[in-house]
Amino acid sequence: MQRVLIVGRQQTMIDKVTSTLELEGYSVSSTLSDDVAVDLATSSDFDAVLIGSGVSEPDRLKLKGDVLRVQPSTKVAQAHGPESVVTVLRQAFRS
Repeated sequence: MQRVLIVGRQQTMIDKVTSTLELEGYSVSSTLSDDVAVDLATSSDFDAVLIGSGVSEPDRLKLKGDVLRVQPSTKVAQAHGPESVVTVLRQAFRS
């Protein structure tokens, strides 16, 4: 089972994305905090980190760099909501 970490700013959107991914068979963790996301990436092996569209571009770039620094093989992608998240994740795993 692939492990995914979701980082966002809106709990309701995170909950929807989490439900969508769990129905697809992914193991999902989530947080509203960039610092917590980096701590989780440091202490756990995630196959992918999905960053919500509500995260500002500067924060997104910093978070991506921080995650890749501690887990270089982790796929990092931006999610635009539950409708497209499975497609985004599958594309990330192909690259």
